[in-house]
Amino acid sequence: MQKTILLIDDDEEEFYIFKLALDLAAINYHCVWASGLEQATQMVKTLRPDFIFIDINMPRYDGINCLKKLKEMEQIRQSTFVMYSTYISDDDHEKAMQLGADQCIHKPENIRILLKQLVRLFNDKTHSA
Repeated sequence: MQKTILLIDDDEEEFYIFKLALDLAAINYHCVWASGLEQATQMVKTLRPDFIFIDINMPRYDGINCLKKLKEMEQIRQSTFVMYSTYISDDDHEKAMQLGADQCIHKPENIRILLKQLVRLFNDKTHSA
């Protein structure tokens, strides 16, 4: 079954890296990118993503505030929320988990590590569903 993935990140290059890792993992997916909260809230009105990855370090609305706003939207309550950032402080990790994030993962420098993280995450969620 095809997974629908929404990546919210102010850096579009991250989207292409993310998609490359998904391709390498041979995961059946439809992945879309939003540059921030405003675009993401418009997209989820019609798109029901299985997974929502949110960068913590974004201008205007940081990932924690983005997570908080998105968790208020009824139509995506069943989505898996993953905070995805190069740096996640202990405080941000705790806040994210309290707000309902399912997991926090660091953006790795190596695409093979990202590949392993994604495969593990998708396998865990597929087997627990």
